[in-house]
Amino acid sequence: MFIHLHWHSTFSFLEAIGKPAKIAARAKELGMSSIAITDYNGMFGAIKFFQACKDEWIKAIVWVELGFVLDVNSINPVDSIWNIVFLAKTTKWYSSLLELTSYANTIWVKNKPKVDLTAIRKFSDWIVCFFGWTESWIGKMILRDEPREKIIEIVRMLQNAFGEDAVYGEIIAQLHSENQELERVNTYVFQLCQELNIPYITNPNYHYIKKSDKEAWEVALAVKDAKKIYENDRRQPKGEYYIMKKEDVGEVLEKNWYNLDQIEKMILNNVMLADSIEMDIALGQVLFPNYESPESILETYEKV
Repeated sequence: MFIHLHWHSTFSFLEAIGKPAKIAARAKELGMSSIAITDYNGMFGAIKFFQACKDEWIKAIVWVELGFVLDVNSINPVDSIWNIVFLAKTTKWYSSLLELTSYANTIWVKNKPKVDLTAIRKFSDWIVCFFGWTESWIGKMILRDEPREKIIEIVRMLQNAFGEDAVYGEIIAQLHSENQELERVNTYVFQLCQELNIPYITNPNYHYIKKSDKEAWEVALAVKDAKKIYENDRRQPKGEYYIMKKEDVGEVLEKNWYNLDQIEKMILNNVMLADSIEMDIALGQVLFPNYESPESILETYEKV
């Protein structure tokens, strides 16, 4: 069995397609015990997704992918803002993840919400993060050929904020033969995890449900970018970003020259991380805070 831990739904506006109910139904159809969504910049689909998974009797794993910088007060943050994924492991710390996401949406750079190390330290208890894909902070450092010591320093900062067992490397299960940048990042991250004894997981990073949905996804990307589907300069991501079965993931990783033991370890780590999550969102309740109005306002209202 394979558990997807990095994915985007239709709530990642025009960056992915797939409604929560259909995602949950597909996961159940493939015999998965749980599945995650990691929408960009917000958790707007969390409740619908949680309810859909509950209806299918599978576990919903709610994550969020946010922009990340070391310091929100940096004088040059625009060129250094890249992504990081966060997961709440318990119901209690789900609220911390909501607070972290709300904070990120008050701090914008280049039209993207962002968090920094100070913010994640404040909300870090029982939250997990991982790094590794080409759009992640570490991935971009690798592609810029930044010094290895600097990359390790960032990883150590994350471990210090979250705890060593709460920071994971991520190997993206897409063919290296179709994406040389991904091959560089995957290879580097895998070696780094082995060197520093960091746990690592694997994900196709899916953006649509079935393999046949790729064309519809590309149409959504074109609409977002104000491009025509026949224009050659529109976004045409290489790879297959659908909900894969374990066999599909294993086949891709094997073609990328990982051995069977390494592949099984990655897949097992996904399952173990999913199994460690214990979260139950209370549904059917009004969760708005109770604000007490000042007496002066109440007196004015009574006079009117």
